[in-house]
Amino acid sequence: MTPIMEKNKALKRLYIGGLSRTISQAELQERFSKFGDVTDVEIITRKDEQGLPVKTFGYLNINISEPDFHKCVSILNKTRWKGGTLQVEQAKESFLHRLAMERQEAKEKAASASVKDSKNNATESLKKVGIVDFYMKAAVPGTEVPDHKNWVVSKYGRVLPVLHLREQRKKKIMKYDP
Repeated sequence: MTPIMEKNKALKRLYIGGLSRTISQAELQERFSKFGDVTDVEIITRKDEQGLPVKTFGYLNINISEPDFHKCVSILNKTRWKGGTLQVEQAKESFLHRLAMERQEAKEKAASASVKDSKNNATESLKKVGIVDFYMKAAVPGTEVPDHKNWVVSKYGRVLPVLHLREQRKKKIMKYDP
């Protein structure tokens, strides 16, 4: 294979359906290694209530170029092999794989951004809303909001005003702190 073809290879995850129950990972790897470098093989057998195998299918990761992938699918799809009719297609991205990738990207993004930048971004977003000179501190119930004497943090973390209520027939003003 030429060096130019090597560069076009990409890791693809294939779904192989219709496998026989007797297929081993080594046999599946050998069958697909003619088209590219097989890196991982996973065979799954679904069973019914009695524990009898109902359906066997597999996934494999393969480093393969686009023309070789199409060649692989056209040659092996809907062919009989060891008592089963193969169904070969590119696998849908699994939720767990996508979640791992998103977490990795988030970790890299967090590592690249410094803590100082994140604090500046937070204060900038607060300024857009109309909050100025906001000091970040723990929201402990009963804590006054900085520079706002008549506002406190409630037991549920909400910022509430302190109410000054006047009794109807008395001149006394009662302070109600939620």
